[in-house]
Amino acid sequence: MEQYTGFFVTLMLIFIILVFSKYIVWWVKSVIVAYYIVVSYYFITVKNRIDKEFEGISPVPDAYWDQNSGWVDTITNYLFLPLAAILVFIYVKWFTKTQSRKAKILILISLIPSALLYMFFLILFSFAYGYRP
Repeated sequence: MEQYTGFFVTLMLIFIILVFSKYIVWWVKSVIVAYYIVVSYYFITVKNRIDKEFEGISPVPDAYWDQNSGWVDTITNYLFLPLAAILVFIYVKWFTKTQSRKAKILILISLIPSALLYMFFLILFSFAYGYRP
């Protein structure tokens, strides 16, 4: 489970964003958390199966890298596309609820670091789990 530390950190950040959002109702939060738990279980199960299948083979064959990279690309989409939709929803709600012009400008400016962090975690996840030498 040590190899999944980065995955769990990413998952916890997604849960923090979700739980502290006041624009998403509790039952939708529950459904999204359940979705991420199922995706996480499925990711770890299949990744462990792929690792076990090619365990002890040296050098690591191209078939492993093809299978592993394909699986991580699929899970990256399952993790980060819903997160992008959640973030867009939160930002749209936040932007439409504010009244002052200054607050709206600051919200738009805050999109830049949010988008950079999103891209950072997406690339880091893909690189850490699906890297092919």
